[in-house]
Amino acid sequence: MDMTSKKRIRVAAAQISAPLGDVEGNTRKIIDAISSAEDKGVDVVITPELAILGYGSGDIYLDKADENMAALHRIVEHTAGKKVVAIVGFMEKDELGFFYDAAAVIRDGNLMGIYRKVQLVNYRLFDEKRYFRPGSSLPVFSADFGKFGILICEDVWFPEPARALTFRGAKVIFVLSSSPYSRKKPETWRGFLRERAYDNLLPFVFSNMAGLHDGVTYWGGSMAVSASGQLIGQGKLLEEDMPIFEIDLSESERLRRRDIRVREVRREILQELINAFDEMQNPPNSRIS
Repeated sequence: MDMTSKKRIRVAAAQISAPLGDVEGNTRKIIDAISSAEDKGVDVVITPELAILGYGSGDIYLDKADENMAALHRIVEHTAGKKVVAIVGFMEKDELGFFYDAAAVIRDGNLMGIYRKVQLVNYRLFDEKRYFRPGSSLPVFSADFGKFGILICEDVWFPEPARALTFRGAKVIFVLSSSPYSRKKPETWRGFLRERAYDNLLPFVFSNMAGLHDGVTYWGGSMAVSASGQLIGQGKLLEEDMPIFEIDLSESERLRRRDIRVREVRREILQELINAFDEMQNPPNSRIS
């Protein structure tokens, strides 16, 4: 059987509470979630954003960088002999010592690839630009069921990253998040996920942080949205959970037979978008003659 023809997959959202700086405790939770997902016959398990180190603000990011990287290697080793694909949020430290809000793709003892968050956040309690460099590429990764993409939190609030993954052949997009609670936040996230699904005719699976850390409440509520924008299911609010979602990968193919919004995108119009962006950045009346 050609496994790339697989039409349905089971995805677990490891909605853990990962306190900032508790690398050891967070790593144990991630390893336990991967083992549980493997036992349940899940195809993919995804953690929240920065799950190994925890989300927040402070120089603990600098102090715990190496411990966080060592923990990632332990998680990779733990997956040896396991079929489940694990997508784990962590802080990447590159060879020059720069940090990225990143996601590791892991399977069977191998680090298959890394995605770096492209849209960093700097408002309210968020201070990401102080610690992280933004990513600048939007790769797709391969699994038995085909290609998939990854986005991290704020990336979903912009239409362009999901569109790029769609053009690169992703069959599903996985979203890692550490979204704090505010009024209407769960409804806002459902709206954004539905918009991206509807625009690209792709299913999305969202794994969010849970729990109270340093006075900040993370609302959990991990969810999956079908290619037609319908809510498939949602995890518990506020507390730890691991909902498992059944994702129909064939729905995109059916929808795209009649819906032209992916197959008939015009290069000329994409170029016009770039032109308009350049004009906005450098309007005619601001140019020095």
